[in-house]
Amino acid sequence: MSRYIPFPAFPGDAPIDLRFLYEKDSPAGRHGFLRVDGDHFAFEDETPARFWGVNFNGGANFPDFPESEQVALRLAKIGVNMVRFHQLDAEWNTPNIFQFAKGRRRGDTLGFDSESMRRLDYLIHCLKKHGIYCYLDIFTYRKFKSGDGVERALALGDAAKPYSGFDRRMIELQKRTAYDFWTHINPHTGLAYKDDPVFVMCEVVNESEYYHFKLVEEPYVGQSRALFAKWRLSQGIAYAAQAGDVNGTDAVLLDFKIQ
Repeated sequence: MSRYIPFPAFPGDAPIDLRFLYEKDSPAGRHGFLRVDGDHFAFEDETPARFWGVNFNGGANFPDFPESEQVALRLAKIGVNMVRFHQLDAEWNTPNIFQFAKGRRRGDTLGFDSESMRRLDYLIHCLKKHGIYCYLDIFTYRKFKSGDGVERALALGDAAKPYSGFDRRMIELQKRTAYDFWTHINPHTGLAYKDDPVFVMCEVVNESEYYHFKLVEEPYVGQSRALFAKWRLSQGIAYAAQAGDVNGTDAVLLDFKIQ
């Protein structure tokens, strides 16, 4: 006969309280910024760093204030000390970082929604108070719009893969978003994200490997051919860049795609 110990998942609390494990680590960031020390992580004051984390997807990154307080306390009680903010930019989920409320979709992704940021800021504040660090994903499912100055935006799909990896306009938009995140000042901490050691990890681009996606849309196929031709010449490689299959799997193309 099987035996088990019940572990009820109370929505507002936890059946255990492991906060004593992190008593010397709260608030998150008190040991300084995270760094690599040999083959492990350590903080600036040489305190070893170990993380046990969870993933917040899409709209879960923008709870109201009471829920932020509740979830941060509950995570701390079960021993979690890192939260990954994933798919903040996913349009298929509302709220997202560009639009908080459902309704008419925005015509661009050039700025963050003020309510989304207000809630994210408070969530970070609550997590930090309980010794929970943050892992920020910047570019995951962003759906570029015509208002962003992106050609044929509607045809490109979520994250515009693989075109967003080499088109200069989309790269500049990604840089701008990263800049907006890291220079944003959280009113609850008084710190810009870049200056807050609560952030220990960042995913700049999520799952956008060039060779996993087919090139089919113009003018991006032409851009890719031009980039390949330039790279081929720099390497002294003879190859019919304009006539070849841009989605081929020969060694020369694969070498180019992983640069």
